[in-house]
Amino acid sequence: MNAQYGKVFSDIKNGLLDWRMWGRLGWQETVRRYRRTTIGPFWTTLSLGIFVATLGLVWAQLWKQDPKAYLPFLTAGMLAWGLFQSIVTEGCLVFTGASALITSMQISYTTLSCAVVWRNVLVLFHNIIILVIVILYTGSSVTWYSLLAIPGVLLISINGVWLGLLLGAICARFRDTQQIIASILQVSMFVTPIFWSPEQLGSRRNAFVNYNVLYHFVDILRAPLLGKVPEDLSYHVVLGVTVIGWVLTVFVLSRFRRRIPYWL
Repeated sequence: MNAQYGKVFSDIKNGLLDWRMWGRLGWQETVRRYRRTTIGPFWTTLSLGIFVATLGLVWAQLWKQDPKAYLPFLTAGMLAWGLFQSIVTEGCLVFTGASALITSMQISYTTLSCAVVWRNVLVLFHNIIILVIVILYTGSSVTWYSLLAIPGVLLISINGVWLGLLLGAICARFRDTQQIIASILQVSMFVTPIFWSPEQLGSRRNAFVNYNVLYHFVDILRAPLLGKVPEDLSYHVVLGVTVIGWVLTVFVLSRFRRRIPYWL
């Protein structure tokens, strides 16, 4: 098919700049999900708190680590992983979930992807409460390096937008892809340093850490949340993935963007 780069670039530009639209869409979806509940989105926070408290205390004994050192590591890792995993998982449904909007009105596809990312960033803001409680309990220090969490969230969000556009289009065409991606993410959580630290691997670190792209996405957010500076390699990998991902997304959408409404 003939490439339509102009329409794709226009879609991306208009979608990113229309923050009022994707901001409202993300907020309304959050409200809809927790309508008629007592504590709303804080149910997610409560679930994370129970998970971290239970698993953290048990696994700290298995790894023979001090719980007060392990709990902040686990909590920050789960926050970073939860943000990335949710964006990817919900990004697979960005078009099929908004099929009524796409087929009834003209709307920027990038706006829909931004709404998914924004909704999950809002959940992250709620879940930060758990990390604050853990830090107060363990007496962990907070440094100026913690401000690096802001560019960390921004980088994950920028990648989340192209992931939503690309995976949303693929999953709209091939519906089984969503289940495949969910299964891959489920396994990846255990081979990515979230429950265990990279230092525990010793000389085998390179194979499971340096070449694990998911680790670098976790590291750019987890390290600042722990008051540390992320590894330079993590920033290099994430920036490289950002460029490659956006180029691939523009290439795919320029050829198949017009077909998305028919796939729904």
